[in-house]
Amino acid sequence: MRESQTRRPHPAPRSETADQLLAAAAALMTERNTIDVPVADVAARAGLNAALVNYYFRTKTGLHIALVRRDAEVAVAEMNRLLATGLPPAEKMRRHLTGIIRTFQRCPYLYRLMRALLRDADSKAAREIVEFFSKPVIETQKAILQEGIASGAFRPVDPMMFHLCAIGACDQLFAEQSTLRWSFGVAAIDDDLARSYGEFVVDLLMKGFLARA
Repeated sequence: MRESQTRRPHPAPRSETADQLLAAAAALMTERNTIDVPVADVAARAGLNAALVNYYFRTKTGLHIALVRRDAEVAVAEMNRLLATGLPPAEKMRRHLTGIIRTFQRCPYLYRLMRALLRDADSKAAREIVEFFSKPVIETQKAILQEGIASGAFRPVDPMMFHLCAIGACDQLFAEQSTLRWSFGVAAIDDDLARSYGEFVVDLLMKGFLARA
């Protein structure tokens, strides 16, 4: 895939105050395991006046979009670097899927926040998120799948079906914390559990599209 197809323009730099508010929102969503965090609590965690949330982001939705954008910048940069490597397609896909799981581990609120913002498919928020996050992920997956199919390493796979399965599976561990706690006695998701889950999911997904010998 050509560079112009994968790279996105860099957003305008945020102020230090805006970054403090975003960090506070991310910390509270992670600690409380919910995206429903009051703006006043975000400001209090950051040690700032609640009016600054409206000043920098206008609305609570604006804060949420900015948080998704902040986290997406890191993930998209990683995908661009991966596509630029000369690795075989199977290794690229393994690293891509592992990277998605690592992103959801680092930002366990991210997928729930995106789903909430994407609920109204015709909204401005939904269009923005699709443009700066969903599209780069899908384009990365399509590029790796096409390369693998062309080389004979992968069997033909519908990119849309693959994307839906991959994203859902990669987030499942972090979306089901209540089930983990009350059904399996897992009080918290530590690095070992996240790594084991990542290895299991990547192995399971790749067995679905690797070409049979």
